[in-house]
Amino acid sequence: SASSNGKIDTIHVDIVAGEYFGTSYDLQPKTRLHAWVGRSQGRKFREKGISLPKDLEVSTSHGRFEYTRGKFFYMDAASTNGSRIDDMDIEPNKMYELYNGMVITVGQTVMKISLTCSSSTS
Repeated sequence: SASSNGKIDTIHVDIVAGEYFGTSYDLQPKTRLHAWVGRSQGRKFREKGISLPKDLEVSTSHGRFEYTRGKFFYMDAASTNGSRIDDMDIEPNKMYELYNGMVITVGQTVMKISLTCSSSTS
């Protein structure tokens, strides 16, 4: 839970359905350092993003979380099967602002989003 004076700097992702059910991630994309989601097992996916090699409906570089002007966004990177937000298909290469409780689906993987402040936990 973000404290009112803390700056939201972390995207907490809970995987609530699919092959990776029960796993969670804390992503901290920076202005020019995106947090990628995909089937790739490359370093930028494993260390700063979400690597989903077992979900065969996910593209290698499926989408990414971005940080721009103090806000967090998700963008589908023209993936083969697309992404969904709250059960609606979204347009590729378009940024969608994140909000608490947002549900993003990539392949069989369903991600629930919470925006948090990492400094409030210390």
